[in-house]
Amino acid sequence: MQIKKKYIYIVLGLWALLTVTYFTLCKIASDQAMFIFNKTMSAQKVLKGSVTLGSIDADIWGRVAFQNLVWLDTDGQPIVHVPQGRFKVSTWDIITRTISTSTIKELELDNALFAVRFNRKMQLDIFEQAQAKRVIDRAEQKEAVLSGNETAAELEDMIPERSRGQERQPRVRHELNLDLDNKRLKMQVVLNNCTLTAGYRSRYFVLNEVNATLDIDTQKKIAIDFVTGKFGGTMVGDGLEIKGDIGLAQQIPHYDLHLELYNVLPASLGIADIKDTVSITAAVTGELPSPVIDGHLTFRELNIPGLHFSKVRGDLHYEDALLKFTNVTGNVFGGTVEAFGDYHLDTKYYNIDALGHDLLGSIAARNGKIKCKVELDFKIRSQGDPKTALTYGSFRSGKGSYYIIPFDSISGEFSNQNKRLEFKNVVIETKMGTIKTDAFEIVKGKLHIGEIYLEEPESGQTVKII
Repeated sequence: MQIKKKYIYIVLGLWALLTVTYFTLCKIASDQAMFIFNKTMSAQKVLKGSVTLGSIDADIWGRVAFQNLVWLDTDGQPIVHVPQGRFKVSTWDIITRTISTSTIKELELDNALFAVRFNRKMQLDIFEQAQAKRVIDRAEQKEAVLSGNETAAELEDMIPERSRGQERQPRVRHELNLDLDNKRLKMQVVLNNCTLTAGYRSRYFVLNEVNATLDIDTQKKIAIDFVTGKFGGTMVGDGLEIKGDIGLAQQIPHYDLHLELYNVLPASLGIADIKDTVSITAAVTGELPSPVIDGHLTFRELNIPGLHFSKVRGDLHYEDALLKFTNVTGNVFGGTVEAFGDYHLDTKYYNIDALGHDLLGSIAARNGKIKCKVELDFKIRSQGDPKTALTYGSFRSGKGSYYIIPFDSISGEFSNQNKRLEFKNVVIETKMGTIKTDAFEIVKGKLHIGEIYLEEPESGQTVKII
């Protein structure tokens, strides 16, 4: 019994010794990690300004947890604040106190806010927190307007000219806050529930609820697994996913990514004030900084003035700020539609050409007394202002009837601009003759009818009816 107790005491003693030793080593590791961090931050040239930590805890395996990371620029303005996070350093670097850009192996950040921007040379920079908040405020204002009755054009009127100029021409920077200068980085970055604002030329984005894993080796590639919640800015939507690689081994980096965009609001891009959402799945290829995107789009519903579409699907191609739509199909007025078009991301110019087949006249005219099928050829043209977008085209029906009056065909031309729907050269072929009118129009829901004539088939005489 005495021997058994002796062994128990020995085990307990060893356990206590190991525990004390472990926590002592952890304390030493924490002090050493803080030393390495402070020395790294004072010696490094990648992040301009100063980077400090509120507190730090480390273990002997190189795992470090920190709180209140603050990065200030050279003028003392806050660039990044991270409430908490973790990083892993090389154990050998802890032992030898050697420091390099590869000292930190893994970096994990929680609930951080970043403002990043790419210049024309596609150099990445991180802006001050004030810039991030300005971008977020503008994006929130835009989304609030889009969710109401105002148009995208009215949104631009709301933004002072000075602010728009600032967005298009960011302030000149004498030096980058982030300067990699061909230094090799080899590390993993994990973002948990972060907010990211990003800009390139006149485009800006606010990405919320960012959860991402980036495996970075600047001599080989960046492997990306990037998921967000709602996003706003130049484009508004419910979420996006980016997965794949950016290859860095060649002289010019190249994309190999898969992209998913969920419930994007076309009105946010200035496309005809369309407030039905579109989802996109695509592959991103090409060389930095000029991505080439090929994929597919889907609308559950699509409403443009006078036309209601459903189950719209098509292909898309993006290159040099020009987005092209091809092989677009859908349902409209009981028939089908096929279309193609393009949209320029910077000028906001867009063109859409479409053909409708076997449309039901009763649905199109919102009058159950009209019985016929209609072929429709229409086009939409815009030079950047949704208020002046023009929809125009022609239509022709087959045989049908109106009430009990039969007709051989109805044909004509139409145009719709700024809630003014006009019909011209309308011709109704009947057994009794040809009914013609030069014009009638619907303005804000009210019908205005021009003169209507009947051409008798036998005599060829034209009689004014109205």
